[in-house]
Amino acid sequence: MTDPILRRPILLGGLGLLLMGRGEAAVPVDGTLRGVLERVYIGWSEAMRRGDLTGFSRHTSRYRQMCLRNEVVSLGQPWPRAVFRGIVQAPPLQGLTCVDAAEHGDTARLAYFGQVDFGLDAAGVENPVVLRFLREADGWKFDWIQYVNLGRDEAARQEVRRGDRKWLESSQFRLTGEYPQVPKPCRQPYQVAGLSVVAMGCRVTVELNGGVHRETVENDTGGRVITGGLQKGVNSVVIQPQVLAGADAVRLEVAVLTRQGKVARELWKWSPSEPSGQWKPRYDTSIFVKSAAVVR
Repeated sequence: MTDPILRRPILLGGLGLLLMGRGEAAVPVDGTLRGVLERVYIGWSEAMRRGDLTGFSRHTSRYRQMCLRNEVVSLGQPWPRAVFRGIVQAPPLQGLTCVDAAEHGDTARLAYFGQVDFGLDAAGVENPVVLRFLREADGWKFDWIQYVNLGRDEAARQEVRRGDRKWLESSQFRLTGEYPQVPKPCRQPYQVAGLSVVAMGCRVTVELNGGVHRETVENDTGGRVITGGLQKGVNSVVIQPQVLAGADAVRLEVAVLTRQGKVARELWKWSPSEPSGQWKPRYDTSIFVKSAAVVR
């Protein structure tokens, strides 16, 4: 079962390993956009390096600031100082080859290829990295980083090195054109906790405390730190499962974990009591927190 509590978030803003596929491409634009976006990114990365709150606020999108704020608060860490405590560093652009600069509506991206340096002393292997931006009233703001780990796929690496841009047509890199809805600030958690989901052969959406935390997992395992954590007393849980057509084996487990030292502790666990063919479309249950790390 996944352990979201033991994994420290990367506060660069959504850094992850992404697969490549096909999808709708954004329309490339000229170098003017590249220059503007690079200045924004450099301003943001320098603010991160210096621990400069003013610079961080000036160069980071309102959407990402609130996402990070809720993540930090939900972990019981001090906002906003915790943003600068991560060991992962913003990668410099020097030495990277820019392969794309594109905008669509209120969204934009820069894509690079080369030895991306996150300050982790990793081997100098070439990989793509995509920087994402959002347009606000006073201009473009940095939003997040997508790092593409090609692993041992040297054929794909050679294609990107030769200038192939088909990988940017994947849905993972698509520019929606729309500014995302800024989440509401969550409350301080009484109990820091994480959600762990196993949904094999099915799709499930889990909501806690009226939708303060909401996530969907489909034919996979998932889970992350619960936004707002658990509050003292009753915490509502809504589970909406659906068996996928043609699924051979179906398994659904939803658990809430907390951390004691470096060890994850399971506080609560739920699975449907009915066979998979007889699941209800919605289950309403709750978690009652009596005291920290104690539930019933």
